[in-house]
Amino acid sequence: MNLLKHTRINFQKVIFYSLLGIAASLIAIKFTLWGYSFRNILPQTSYSVTFNMSLEGYDESVRIDTYLPVSNDHQSISNEIQNSGIFKLHIDQTSAGREGTWTHSSPRGSQTIQFSFTYIGEALQYGIDSTVTVQNSYPPGFSRYLEATPNIQVNHPYFRQIHRQQVRDTSSVRLILQDIFDYTYSFPTRPFKGLTDALAAARLGEASCNGKSRVFVALARQAGIPARLVGGIILEPGQKRTSHQWVEAYINGFWVPFDALNGHFAYLPSNYLELYRGDEFLFSHTPNINFDYSFNIKKRLVANPTLLSELSYHPFNAYAAWQAFETIGIPLNLLKIIIMLPLGALIVALFRNVIGLQTFGVFLPALIAVASRETGLFWGLIAYVVVIALVGIIHYPLEKGGLLYTPKMAIMLVGVVISFLLIAILGITLEIYEVAYITLFPIVLITLTAERFARKITEEGMLPALSTTGQTMLVVSIAFFAMNSRTMESFFLAFPELFLIIIAINIILGKWIGLRMTEYARFKLFARA
Repeated sequence: MNLLKHTRINFQKVIFYSLLGIAASLIAIKFTLWGYSFRNILPQTSYSVTFNMSLEGYDESVRIDTYLPVSNDHQSISNEIQNSGIFKLHIDQTSAGREGTWTHSSPRGSQTIQFSFTYIGEALQYGIDSTVTVQNSYPPGFSRYLEATPNIQVNHPYFRQIHRQQVRDTSSVRLILQDIFDYTYSFPTRPFKGLTDALAAARLGEASCNGKSRVFVALARQAGIPARLVGGIILEPGQKRTSHQWVEAYINGFWVPFDALNGHFAYLPSNYLELYRGDEFLFSHTPNINFDYSFNIKKRLVANPTLLSELSYHPFNAYAAWQAFETIGIPLNLLKIIIMLPLGALIVALFRNVIGLQTFGVFLPALIAVASRETGLFWGLIAYVVVIALVGIIHYPLEKGGLLYTPKMAIMLVGVVISFLLIAILGITLEIYEVAYITLFPIVLITLTAERFARKITEEGMLPALSTTGQTMLVVSIAFFAMNSRTMESFFLAFPELFLIIIAINIILGKWIGLRMTEYARFKLFARA
Protein backbone atom coordinates (compact mmCIF):
# COMPACT_ATOMS: atom_id res chain seq x y z
CA MET A 1 0.00 0.00 0.00
CA ASN A 2 2.78 2.44 0.91
CA LEU A 3 4.59 1.59 -2.34
CA LEU A 4 1.40 2.28 -4.32
CA LYS A 5 0.88 5.59 -2.53
CA HIS A 6 4.51 6.57 -3.13
CA THR A 7 4.19 5.67 -6.82
CA ARG A 8 1.09 7.83 -7.16
CA ILE A 9 2.83 10.75 -5.49
CA ASN A 10 5.83 10.41 -7.82
CA PHE A 11 3.51 10.15 -10.82
CA GLN A 12 1.82 13.40 -9.80
CA LYS A 13 5.22 15.05 -9.43
CA VAL A 14 6.20 13.83 -12.88
CA ILE A 15 3.02 15.38 -14.37
CA PHE A 16 3.58 18.59 -12.40
CA TYR A 17 7.19 19.09 -13.52
CA SER A 18 6.42 17.94 -17.06
CA LEU A 19 3.71 20.56 -17.45
CA LEU A 20 5.96 23.25 -16.02
CA GLY A 21 8.81 22.16 -18.31
CA ILE A 22 6.65 22.20 -21.45
CA ALA A 23 5.26 25.64 -20.61
CA ALA A 24 8.68 27.07 -19.78
CA SER A 25 10.19 25.63 -22.98
CA LEU A 26 7.49 27.11 -25.22
CA ILE A 27 7.82 30.51 -23.56
CA ALA A 28 11.62 30.39 -23.92
CA ILE A 29 11.33 29.49 -27.62
CA LYS A 30 9.00 32.42 -28.24
CA PHE A 31 11.43 34.87 -26.65
CA THR A 32 14.69 33.46 -28.05
CA LEU A 33 13.72 32.20 -31.51
CA TRP A 34 10.55 34.04 -32.48
CA GLY A 35 11.42 37.50 -31.25
CA TYR A 36 8.70 37.97 -28.64
CA SER A 37 9.34 40.98 -26.42
CA PHE A 38 7.79 42.28 -23.23
CA ARG A 39 7.48 45.71 -24.81
CA ASN A 40 5.03 44.42 -27.43
CA ILE A 41 3.18 42.06 -25.11
CA LEU A 42 2.55 44.33 -22.15
CA PRO A 43 -0.60 46.49 -22.46
CA GLN A 44 -0.47 50.19 -23.22
CA THR A 45 -2.21 53.11 -21.59
CA SER A 46 -5.11 54.32 -23.71
CA TYR A 47 -7.11 57.52 -23.33
CA SER A 48 -10.66 57.97 -24.54
CA VAL A 49 -10.97 61.71 -25.27
CA THR A 50 -14.15 63.65 -26.01
CA PHE A 51 -14.29 67.30 -27.06
CA ASN A 52 -17.58 68.72 -25.74
CA MET A 53 -18.69 72.01 -27.27
CA SER A 54 -21.86 73.97 -26.51
CA LEU A 55 -23.31 77.25 -27.77
CA GLU A 56 -26.44 79.39 -28.01
CA GLY A 57 -27.65 80.11 -31.55
CA TYR A 58 -29.68 83.18 -32.55
CA ASP A 59 -30.72 82.47 -36.16
CA GLU A 60 -27.44 83.82 -37.50
CA SER A 61 -24.60 82.00 -39.23
CA VAL A 62 -22.27 80.20 -36.78
CA ARG A 63 -18.78 78.79 -37.30
CA ILE A 64 -16.58 76.89 -34.84
CA ASP A 65 -12.99 75.85 -35.55
CA THR A 66 -10.72 73.57 -33.57
CA TYR A 67 -7.73 71.36 -34.24
CA LEU A 68 -8.14 67.59 -34.37
CA PRO A 69 -5.39 65.04 -33.67
CA VAL A 70 -3.43 63.05 -36.22
CA SER A 71 -1.29 59.94 -35.82
CA ASN A 72 2.50 60.34 -35.89
CA ASP A 73 5.62 58.86 -34.28
CA HIS A 74 4.44 60.06 -30.87
CA GLN A 75 0.73 59.24 -30.92
CA SER A 76 -1.76 56.82 -32.44
CA ILE A 77 -5.32 58.07 -33.01
CA SER A 78 -8.24 55.71 -33.65
CA ASN A 79 -12.00 55.23 -33.17
CA GLU A 80 -12.95 58.77 -34.17
CA ILE A 81 -16.66 59.48 -33.63
CA GLN A 82 -18.33 62.81 -34.25
CA ASN A 83 -21.79 63.92 -33.18
CA SER A 84 -22.35 67.28 -34.86
CA GLY A 85 -26.10 67.58 -34.35
CA ILE A 86 -27.46 70.10 -36.84
CA PHE A 87 -23.97 71.34 -37.75
CA LYS A 88 -22.00 70.33 -40.80
CA LEU A 89 -18.40 69.24 -40.20
CA HIS A 90 -15.61 69.93 -42.67
CA ILE A 91 -12.04 68.75 -41.99
CA ASP A 92 -9.08 70.36 -43.72
CA GLN A 93 -5.32 69.86 -43.41
CA THR A 94 -3.63 73.22 -42.83
CA SER A 95 -0.05 74.23 -42.14
CA ALA A 96 -0.85 74.34 -38.42
CA GLY A 97 -2.58 70.97 -38.29
CA ARG A 98 -5.78 69.11 -39.02
CA GLU A 99 -8.57 71.62 -38.60
CA GLY A 100 -12.21 70.77 -38.02
CA THR A 101 -14.84 73.38 -38.91
CA TRP A 102 -18.48 73.15 -37.84
CA THR A 103 -20.94 75.46 -39.60
CA HIS A 104 -24.68 76.16 -39.70
CA SER A 105 -26.54 78.98 -41.40
CA SER A 106 -29.07 79.69 -38.63
CA PRO A 107 -28.91 77.56 -35.47
CA ARG A 108 -31.46 78.37 -32.80
CA GLY A 109 -31.27 77.78 -29.05
CA SER A 110 -28.85 75.51 -27.19
CA GLN A 111 -26.71 73.27 -29.38
CA THR A 112 -24.04 70.71 -28.56
CA ILE A 113 -21.21 69.18 -30.58
CA GLN A 114 -19.03 66.21 -29.63
CA PHE A 115 -15.91 64.78 -31.18
CA SER A 116 -14.31 61.73 -29.57
CA PHE A 117 -11.33 59.48 -30.29
CA THR A 118 -8.94 57.01 -28.70
CA TYR A 119 -5.34 58.02 -28.05
CA ILE A 120 -2.28 55.86 -27.39
CA GLY A 121 0.97 57.76 -26.92
CA GLU A 122 4.62 56.88 -26.73
CA ALA A 123 7.11 58.99 -24.80
CA LEU A 124 9.90 60.53 -26.86
CA GLN A 125 13.35 61.19 -25.40
CA TYR A 126 16.05 62.88 -27.49
CA GLY A 127 19.76 63.00 -26.85
CA ILE A 128 21.47 66.20 -27.97
CA ASP A 129 25.16 65.96 -28.78
CA SER A 130 26.96 68.88 -27.17
CA THR A 131 29.22 69.14 -30.23
CA VAL A 132 26.31 70.07 -32.52
CA THR A 133 26.65 73.76 -33.40
CA VAL A 134 24.21 76.36 -34.65
CA GLN A 135 23.76 75.99 -38.39
CA ASN A 136 24.49 78.81 -40.78
CA SER A 137 21.66 77.81 -43.12
CA TYR A 138 18.47 75.78 -42.96
CA PRO A 139 16.17 74.09 -45.50
CA PRO A 140 13.80 76.28 -47.55
CA GLY A 141 10.78 77.46 -45.60
CA PHE A 142 12.55 77.47 -42.23
CA SER A 143 12.96 81.23 -42.15
CA ARG A 144 9.55 81.62 -40.52
CA TYR A 145 10.85 79.68 -37.50
CA LEU A 146 13.55 82.32 -37.01
CA GLU A 147 11.51 85.45 -37.54
CA ALA A 148 9.78 87.77 -35.08
CA THR A 149 5.99 87.79 -34.80
CA PRO A 150 3.61 90.16 -33.00
CA ASN A 151 3.59 87.83 -29.96
CA ILE A 152 7.19 86.60 -30.17
CA GLN A 153 9.32 89.76 -30.28
CA VAL A 154 12.61 88.11 -31.23
CA ASN A 155 14.44 91.33 -32.18
CA HIS A 156 13.37 93.45 -29.22
CA PRO A 157 16.36 94.93 -27.32
CA TYR A 158 15.08 93.33 -24.13
CA PHE A 159 15.58 89.83 -25.59
CA ARG A 160 19.02 90.75 -26.89
CA GLN A 161 19.89 91.78 -23.35
CA ILE A 162 18.50 88.55 -21.85
CA HIS A 163 20.41 86.54 -24.44
CA ARG A 164 23.70 88.22 -23.46
CA GLN A 165 23.02 87.69 -19.75
CA GLN A 166 21.65 84.12 -19.78
CA VAL A 167 23.33 82.31 -22.68
CA ARG A 168 26.93 81.44 -21.81
CA ASP A 169 27.90 79.56 -24.98
CA THR A 170 26.90 80.82 -28.43
CA SER A 171 27.98 77.81 -30.49
CA SER A 172 26.81 74.53 -28.84
CA VAL A 173 23.10 74.02 -29.48
CA ARG A 174 22.71 71.89 -26.38
CA LEU A 175 24.33 74.43 -24.05
CA ILE A 176 22.35 77.30 -25.59
CA LEU A 177 19.04 75.47 -25.17
CA GLN A 178 19.98 74.34 -21.65
CA ASP A 179 20.54 77.97 -20.60
CA ILE A 180 17.29 79.08 -22.24
CA PHE A 181 15.43 76.19 -20.65
CA ASP A 182 16.84 76.90 -17.18
CA TYR A 183 15.93 80.58 -17.50
CA THR A 184 12.32 80.03 -18.59
CA TYR A 185 11.82 77.12 -16.18
CA SER A 186 12.87 79.40 -13.30
CA PHE A 187 9.87 81.68 -13.91
CA PRO A 188 7.22 81.28 -11.19
CA THR A 189 4.14 79.69 -12.75
CA ARG A 190 1.11 81.90 -12.79
CA PRO A 191 -2.07 81.15 -14.74
CA PHE A 192 -3.08 83.96 -17.09
CA LYS A 193 -6.38 84.16 -18.89
CA GLY A 194 -6.02 84.85 -22.58
CA LEU A 195 -2.76 85.45 -24.43
CA THR A 196 0.55 86.46 -22.85
CA ASP A 197 3.17 87.53 -25.39
CA ALA A 198 6.86 86.81 -24.97
CA LEU A 199 7.89 90.35 -24.00
CA ALA A 200 5.19 90.70 -21.32
CA ALA A 201 6.08 87.31 -19.81
CA ALA A 202 9.81 88.11 -19.77
CA ARG A 203 9.28 91.50 -18.12
CA LEU A 204 6.88 90.10 -15.53
CA GLY A 205 9.23 87.20 -14.79
CA GLU A 206 6.27 84.88 -14.38
CA ALA A 207 4.00 83.15 -16.86
CA SER A 208 1.75 80.25 -17.73
CA CYS A 209 2.64 77.61 -20.31
CA ASN A 210 2.01 79.85 -23.33
CA GLY A 211 4.04 82.76 -21.88
CA LYS A 212 7.01 80.55 -20.99
CA SER A 213 6.88 78.86 -24.38
CA ARG A 214 6.88 82.17 -26.27
CA VAL A 215 9.87 83.38 -24.24
CA PHE A 216 11.68 80.11 -25.02
CA VAL A 217 10.95 80.44 -28.75
CA ALA A 218 12.01 84.10 -28.79
CA LEU A 219 15.38 83.33 -27.16
CA ALA A 220 15.98 80.23 -29.33
CA ARG A 221 15.33 82.26 -32.49
CA GLN A 222 17.53 85.05 -31.12
CA ALA A 223 20.31 82.42 -30.92
CA GLY A 224 19.71 81.32 -34.53
CA ILE A 225 17.93 78.04 -33.65
CA PRO A 226 14.58 77.46 -35.44
CA ALA A 227 11.79 77.01 -32.88
CA ARG A 228 8.00 76.80 -32.89
CA LEU A 229 5.09 76.44 -30.52
CA VAL A 230 3.12 73.21 -30.20
CA GLY A 231 -0.38 73.08 -28.73
CA GLY A 232 -2.37 70.25 -27.25
CA ILE A 233 -3.68 68.71 -24.04
CA ILE A 234 -2.02 66.93 -21.14
CA LEU A 235 -4.25 63.88 -20.80
CA GLU A 236 -5.36 63.18 -17.24
CA PRO A 237 -8.52 61.28 -16.26
CA GLY A 238 -11.53 63.49 -15.60
CA GLN A 239 -13.02 66.60 -17.11
CA LYS A 240 -10.89 69.66 -17.83
CA ARG A 241 -10.89 72.89 -19.83
CA THR A 242 -7.16 73.57 -19.84
CA SER A 243 -5.07 73.12 -22.97
CA HIS A 244 -1.28 73.24 -23.01
CA GLN A 245 1.58 74.69 -25.06
CA TRP A 246 5.18 73.59 -25.33
CA VAL A 247 8.08 74.14 -27.76
CA GLU A 248 9.93 72.29 -30.51
CA ALA A 249 13.44 73.31 -31.59
CA TYR A 250 15.00 72.12 -34.85
CA ILE A 251 18.24 70.28 -34.07
CA ASN A 252 20.29 68.30 -36.55
CA GLY A 253 17.29 67.32 -38.69
CA PHE A 254 14.79 66.67 -35.85
CA TRP A 255 12.13 68.75 -34.11
CA VAL A 256 12.97 68.22 -30.44
CA PRO A 257 10.34 68.96 -27.71
CA PHE A 258 10.84 71.15 -24.63
CA ASP A 259 8.32 72.00 -21.91
CA ALA A 260 9.67 74.75 -19.66
CA LEU A 261 6.53 74.69 -17.51
CA ASN A 262 6.78 71.05 -16.41
CA GLY A 263 10.56 70.64 -16.66
CA HIS A 264 10.80 68.35 -19.71
CA PHE A 265 14.10 68.92 -21.55
CA ALA A 266 14.23 67.20 -24.97
CA TYR A 267 11.45 64.93 -23.74
CA LEU A 268 7.77 64.53 -24.58
CA PRO A 269 5.68 62.46 -22.10
CA SER A 270 3.36 59.78 -23.44
CA ASN A 271 0.23 61.63 -22.25
CA TYR A 272 0.89 64.83 -24.24
CA LEU A 273 -1.72 64.97 -27.00
CA GLU A 274 -0.44 67.03 -29.93
CA LEU A 275 -3.10 69.03 -31.82
CA TYR A 276 -1.42 71.88 -33.72
CA ARG A 277 1.87 73.61 -34.40
CA GLY A 278 2.36 77.36 -34.40
CA ASP A 279 1.10 80.31 -32.38
CA GLU A 280 -2.57 79.38 -32.67
CA PHE A 281 -5.69 79.18 -30.53
CA LEU A 282 -7.16 75.72 -29.97
CA PHE A 283 -10.71 77.06 -30.46
CA SER A 284 -12.03 79.95 -32.53
CA HIS A 285 -15.68 80.74 -33.14
CA THR A 286 -18.27 83.25 -34.22
CA PRO A 287 -18.57 85.96 -31.51
CA ASN A 288 -21.57 86.37 -29.20
CA ILE A 289 -22.76 82.74 -29.21
CA ASN A 290 -22.05 81.95 -25.54
CA PHE A 291 -19.55 79.27 -26.55
CA ASP A 292 -18.16 76.80 -24.00
CA TYR A 293 -16.05 73.65 -24.17
CA SER A 294 -14.56 70.91 -22.05
CA PHE A 295 -12.48 67.76 -22.48
CA ASN A 296 -13.72 64.50 -21.02
CA ILE A 297 -10.85 62.05 -20.57
CA LYS A 298 -10.95 58.39 -19.51
CA LYS A 299 -7.83 56.32 -18.97
CA ARG A 300 -7.56 52.55 -19.31
CA LEU A 301 -5.12 49.81 -20.26
CA VAL A 302 -5.57 48.11 -23.63
CA ALA A 303 -3.78 45.36 -25.51
CA ASN A 304 -0.75 46.66 -27.32
CA PRO A 305 -1.76 47.23 -30.99
CA THR A 306 1.43 45.50 -32.13
CA LEU A 307 0.61 42.36 -30.10
CA LEU A 308 -1.94 40.89 -32.52
CA SER A 309 0.18 41.62 -35.60
CA GLU A 310 3.12 39.93 -33.90
CA LEU A 311 1.05 36.89 -32.90
CA SER A 312 -0.15 36.40 -36.48
CA TYR A 313 3.37 35.37 -37.55
CA HIS A 314 3.90 32.67 -34.93
CA PRO A 315 2.13 29.47 -33.81
CA PHE A 316 1.09 28.43 -30.32
CA ASN A 317 -0.89 31.50 -29.29
CA ALA A 318 -4.53 32.60 -29.10
CA TYR A 319 -4.43 34.63 -32.33
CA ALA A 320 -6.40 32.00 -34.27
CA ALA A 321 -9.18 32.05 -31.68
CA TRP A 322 -9.16 35.86 -31.79
CA GLN A 323 -9.55 35.78 -35.58
CA ALA A 324 -12.34 33.18 -35.41
CA PHE A 325 -14.37 35.22 -32.92
CA GLU A 326 -13.87 38.38 -34.98
CA THR A 327 -14.84 36.65 -38.25
CA ILE A 328 -18.21 35.34 -37.07
CA GLY A 329 -19.12 38.49 -35.14
CA ILE A 330 -18.92 37.12 -31.60
CA PRO A 331 -17.83 39.84 -29.15
CA LEU A 332 -14.11 39.62 -28.47
CA ASN A 333 -14.85 40.29 -24.80
CA LEU A 334 -16.29 36.76 -24.71
CA LEU A 335 -12.90 35.36 -25.76
CA LYS A 336 -11.23 37.34 -22.98
CA ILE A 337 -13.72 35.94 -20.46
CA ILE A 338 -13.08 32.38 -21.63
CA ILE A 339 -9.31 32.89 -21.47
CA MET A 340 -9.36 34.38 -17.98
CA LEU A 341 -11.83 31.95 -16.35
CA PRO A 342 -9.13 29.32 -15.52
CA LEU A 343 -7.16 32.00 -13.67
CA GLY A 344 -10.27 32.94 -11.68
CA ALA A 345 -10.89 29.27 -10.86
CA LEU A 346 -7.30 28.92 -9.65
CA ILE A 347 -7.71 31.92 -7.33
CA VAL A 348 -10.88 30.39 -5.86
CA ALA A 349 -9.09 27.06 -5.35
CA LEU A 350 -6.17 28.79 -3.58
CA PHE A 351 -8.45 30.69 -1.22
CA ARG A 352 -10.61 27.68 -0.41
CA ASN A 353 -7.94 24.96 -0.13
CA VAL A 354 -4.87 26.83 1.11
CA ILE A 355 -6.19 29.85 2.98
CA GLY A 356 -9.39 28.16 4.11
CA LEU A 357 -12.04 30.75 3.23
CA GLN A 358 -15.62 29.62 2.77
CA THR A 359 -17.55 30.74 -0.29
CA PHE A 360 -21.01 30.14 -1.69
CA GLY A 361 -20.35 27.77 -4.54
CA VAL A 362 -17.04 26.45 -5.81
CA PHE A 363 -16.50 28.70 -8.84
CA LEU A 364 -19.29 31.20 -8.31
CA PRO A 365 -16.84 33.93 -7.12
CA ALA A 366 -14.99 33.70 -10.45
CA LEU A 367 -18.27 33.95 -12.39
CA ILE A 368 -19.42 36.94 -10.34
CA ALA A 369 -16.03 38.58 -10.99
CA VAL A 370 -16.55 38.02 -14.73
CA ALA A 371 -20.07 39.47 -14.59
CA SER A 372 -18.72 42.52 -12.75
CA ARG A 373 -16.55 43.48 -15.75
CA GLU A 374 -19.40 45.65 -17.02
CA THR A 375 -20.83 46.92 -13.74
CA GLY A 376 -17.47 47.55 -12.11
CA LEU A 377 -16.46 45.85 -8.87
CA PHE A 378 -18.21 48.26 -6.50
CA TRP A 379 -21.63 48.15 -8.15
CA GLY A 380 -21.22 44.45 -8.88
CA LEU A 381 -20.79 43.69 -5.17
CA ILE A 382 -23.64 46.01 -4.20
CA ALA A 383 -25.98 44.35 -6.69
CA TYR A 384 -24.84 40.90 -5.56
CA VAL A 385 -25.59 41.64 -1.91
CA VAL A 386 -28.96 43.24 -2.68
CA VAL A 387 -30.14 40.27 -4.76
CA ILE A 388 -28.89 37.73 -2.21
CA ALA A 389 -30.72 39.59 0.57
CA LEU A 390 -33.99 39.94 -1.36
CA VAL A 391 -34.10 36.31 -2.42
CA GLY A 392 -33.05 35.23 1.06
CA ILE A 393 -36.15 37.00 2.38
CA ILE A 394 -38.32 35.19 -0.19
CA HIS A 395 -36.85 31.87 0.92
CA TYR A 396 -38.19 32.15 4.48
CA PRO A 397 -41.95 31.92 3.78
CA LEU A 398 -41.32 29.29 1.09
CA GLU A 399 -39.41 27.17 3.59
CA LYS A 400 -42.15 27.60 6.19
CA GLY A 401 -44.77 26.63 3.61
CA GLY A 402 -43.10 23.25 3.13
CA LEU A 403 -42.73 23.52 -0.67
CA LEU A 404 -40.76 20.86 -2.51
CA TYR A 405 -37.23 21.81 -3.59
CA THR A 406 -37.78 22.18 -7.35
CA PRO A 407 -40.92 24.40 -7.24
CA LYS A 408 -39.27 26.43 -4.49
CA MET A 409 -36.18 27.02 -6.64
CA ALA A 410 -38.39 27.97 -9.61
CA ILE A 411 -40.14 30.64 -7.50
CA MET A 412 -36.80 31.93 -6.24
CA LEU A 413 -35.55 32.12 -9.83
CA VAL A 414 -38.49 34.40 -10.62
CA GLY A 415 -37.52 36.47 -7.59
CA VAL A 416 -33.93 36.82 -8.89
CA VAL A 417 -35.16 37.91 -12.34
CA ILE A 418 -37.51 40.50 -10.84
CA SER A 419 -34.69 41.75 -8.57
CA PHE A 420 -32.35 42.10 -11.54
CA LEU A 421 -34.92 44.05 -13.54
CA LEU A 422 -35.75 46.37 -10.64
CA ILE A 423 -32.07 47.10 -9.96
CA ALA A 424 -31.43 47.74 -13.66
CA ILE A 425 -34.40 50.12 -13.92
CA LEU A 426 -33.30 51.92 -10.74
CA GLY A 427 -29.77 52.31 -12.13
CA ILE A 428 -31.05 53.79 -15.39
CA THR A 429 -33.41 56.12 -13.50
CA LEU A 430 -30.57 57.37 -11.29
CA GLU A 431 -28.24 57.53 -14.34
CA ILE A 432 -25.92 54.94 -12.78
CA TYR A 433 -25.77 53.03 -16.02
CA GLU A 434 -23.18 50.52 -14.85
CA VAL A 435 -25.80 49.00 -12.54
CA ALA A 436 -27.99 48.13 -15.52
CA TYR A 437 -25.41 45.54 -16.53
CA ILE A 438 -26.38 43.41 -13.54
CA THR A 439 -28.60 41.56 -16.01
CA LEU A 440 -25.39 39.91 -17.26
CA PHE A 441 -24.97 38.12 -13.92
CA PRO A 442 -25.42 34.30 -14.04
CA ILE A 443 -29.04 34.18 -12.86
CA VAL A 444 -29.30 30.48 -12.04
CA LEU A 445 -26.09 30.50 -9.97
CA ILE A 446 -27.21 33.62 -8.11
CA THR A 447 -30.46 31.80 -7.33
CA LEU A 448 -28.57 28.80 -5.95
CA THR A 449 -26.34 31.10 -3.91
CA ALA A 450 -29.34 32.93 -2.47
CA GLU A 451 -30.93 29.61 -1.54
CA ARG A 452 -27.72 28.50 0.21
CA PHE A 453 -27.53 31.83 2.02
CA ALA A 454 -31.10 31.41 3.31
CA ARG A 455 -30.50 27.78 4.25
CA LYS A 456 -27.33 28.71 6.14
CA ILE A 457 -29.32 31.26 8.13
CA THR A 458 -31.85 28.55 9.00
CA GLU A 459 -29.25 25.91 9.89
CA GLU A 460 -26.40 27.92 11.44
CA GLY A 461 -27.72 31.40 12.09
CA MET A 462 -27.29 34.87 10.68
CA LEU A 463 -23.63 35.48 11.65
CA PRO A 464 -22.20 32.38 9.85
CA ALA A 465 -24.29 33.24 6.77
CA LEU A 466 -23.00 36.83 6.76
CA SER A 467 -19.43 35.60 7.35
CA THR A 468 -19.60 33.31 4.31
CA THR A 469 -21.09 36.15 2.26
CA GLY A 470 -18.21 38.43 3.28
CA GLN A 471 -15.60 35.80 2.43
CA THR A 472 -17.28 35.21 -0.94
CA MET A 473 -17.14 38.95 -1.67
CA LEU A 474 -13.42 39.04 -0.73
CA VAL A 475 -12.61 36.23 -3.16
CA VAL A 476 -14.77 37.90 -5.83
CA SER A 477 -12.78 41.13 -5.39
CA ILE A 478 -9.40 39.45 -5.75
CA ALA A 479 -10.57 37.37 -8.72
CA PHE A 480 -11.99 40.53 -10.31
CA PHE A 481 -8.67 42.40 -10.26
CA ALA A 482 -6.73 39.37 -11.53
CA MET A 483 -9.20 38.46 -14.28
CA ASN A 484 -9.61 42.06 -15.47
CA SER A 485 -5.89 42.75 -15.62
CA ARG A 486 -4.95 43.81 -19.15
CA THR A 487 -1.46 42.55 -18.44
CA MET A 488 -2.75 39.05 -17.63
CA GLU A 489 -5.01 39.12 -20.71
CA SER A 490 -2.06 39.98 -22.92
CA PHE A 491 0.11 37.24 -21.42
CA PHE A 492 -2.57 34.57 -21.85
CA LEU A 493 -3.16 35.66 -25.46
CA ALA A 494 0.55 35.42 -26.23
CA PHE A 495 1.30 32.41 -24.02
CA PRO A 496 -1.68 30.00 -23.82
CA GLU A 497 0.82 27.48 -22.41
CA LEU A 498 0.22 29.29 -19.11
CA PHE A 499 -2.88 27.08 -18.89
CA LEU A 500 -0.48 24.14 -18.39
CA ILE A 501 0.98 25.94 -15.38
CA ILE A 502 -2.53 26.47 -13.98
CA ILE A 503 -3.22 22.74 -14.39
CA ALA A 504 0.06 21.91 -12.66
CA ILE A 505 -0.74 24.16 -9.70
CA ASN A 506 -4.21 22.64 -9.39
CA ILE A 507 -2.65 19.16 -9.31
CA ILE A 508 -0.60 20.24 -6.28
CA LEU A 509 -3.65 21.84 -4.70
CA GLY A 510 -5.61 18.64 -5.30
CA LYS A 511 -3.29 16.77 -2.95
CA TRP A 512 -3.13 19.52 -0.30
CA ILE A 513 -3.30 17.80 3.08
CA GLY A 514 -1.78 20.45 5.32
CA LEU A 515 -3.57 22.84 7.60
CA ARG A 516 -5.16 25.85 5.97
CA MET A 517 -3.97 29.30 7.02
CA THR A 518 -7.21 30.04 8.83
CA GLU A 519 -6.83 26.77 10.73
CA TYR A 520 -3.36 27.78 11.87
CA ALA A 521 -4.89 30.94 13.33
CA ARG A 522 -7.74 28.97 14.90
CA PHE A 523 -5.56 26.33 16.56
CA LYS A 524 -2.53 28.46 17.50
CA LEU A 525 -3.54 28.38 21.19
CA PHE A 526 -3.49 24.58 21.16
CA ALA A 527 -0.14 24.62 19.36
CA ARG A 528 1.37 26.78 22.12
CA ALA A 529 0.07 24.42 24.77
